[in-house]
Amino acid sequence: MMLKVLGTFLLGILIAIIVNYILKKIERKVIYKTKTKIDDLVFPIFRKTIVYIIIVSTILLTFKLLNVSEDILKIASIFIYGYLVIYLIDNIFKIIAQNVEEKTLRETSIPIISKTIKYSLVVIVVILAIRASGYDITPLLAGMGIAGLAISFAARETLSNIIAGLFIMIDKPFSIGDRIEVRAPQGYATWGEVLDIGFRSIKVRTTDNLIVVIPNSQVINRDIINYTINGPIIRLRIPVMISYESDFKKAEKILLDIARNTNDVLLNPEPKVVFKELADSGILMELRVWINDARKRTYIVSEIIKKILEEFKRHGIEIPYPKREIIIKNSTSNKSIK
Repeated sequence: MMLKVLGTFLLGILIAIIVNYILKKIERKVIYKTKTKIDDLVFPIFRKTIVYIIIVSTILLTFKLLNVSEDILKIASIFIYGYLVIYLIDNIFKIIAQNVEEKTLRETSIPIISKTIKYSLVVIVVILAIRASGYDITPLLAGMGIAGLAISFAARETLSNIIAGLFIMIDKPFSIGDRIEVRAPQGYATWGEVLDIGFRSIKVRTTDNLIVVIPNSQVINRDIINYTINGPIIRLRIPVMISYESDFKKAEKILLDIARNTNDVLLNPEPKVVFKELADSGILMELRVWINDARKRTYIVSEIIKKILEEFKRHGIEIPYPKREIIIKNSTSNKSIK
C-alpha cells in the first residue's frame, strides 16, 4: 500500500516537472518571439498555475489512497483549486494594469474589476465548500437574498455613488492628474488636481494642498470644467470696464501690451481685446489671452489684473465704480454733496 502511495506521489511530481519543462520550452521558443509583450508576462503565470494544479492533484490523490475522508478532500479541493483560480485571475489583471497606457483604466477601472471578480469567486468558493460539507445552502441563499435587499435599502446613497462611479469611468470626463473645476450651487467650486477616481467618490487636491472628497452621485449632477483634457493650453477671458470719458484706444493698447509682456502668455495665438458692451457706467471690454499652462490660470489672471490697475492709474484711464450724488434742499439754498 505504501509503495503504491509513494509511487503515485513520485509519478505526479515527475509529470509536473515534465509539463513545466515542456511549457518552458514553448515559452522560450514561441511566446518570447511574438511581437506583443503581454503574452510574455501572462504565459509564465499560466505555466505556474498548471504545475501547481498537477502537484495539488497529486497530493490530494495521495491522501485519497491513504483513506482520508472524501468529504475533507472535497472541501480541501474546492478551497485549493479556488485559490489557484483567484491567484491566476488576480495576477493576469495586475499584468494588464501594468501594461495599459490609459491612467484611469490602470489605476481605477482594472483594479475595481479585478477586486469584484476576486471577491465574487471567494463567495462562490465558500458556498461550494459549505455545500460539499453536507449542509443545505438553500436557506443560506434565501437569507443572503433578503440580506442583500435590506442592505440595498440601507445603502441607497452608497449604491447611487457606485453606479455614478461606473458612469464616470465609462464617460471619462476626466482622468487622474487632470486639473478640473467642479461647480456647485451658490457659486462655490472646487478647483484642483484629480488624485483618485473610486467607486464611491473622487478625490481632488486643491491649490491649497487640501484633499476634497466629492461623492460620485454629486459629481455627475454638477458642471465640471476640465482644463487639461485637451492639453495644458487654454484661453483666459478677463473683463475690464473703463469710463466713457477715458480713451478707449489707449486702454486697448495698454491691455495688449500687458498681455504680451506677461510670463506664460502665448503670442501665438495673439492676445485680443473685444468690446463687449456699452453699459450704464462704462465700456465693458474683454482681454482674451492664451496661456501655456492651465494650472497657472489663477496666478496669471492675478498678475494681469495687477498690471492693469497700475497702468490705468499711470495713464489716467478711469475704472468706473458706483457713485451717489445727494442733494439737500431747503428754503434758502440748494447744497450739493458728492
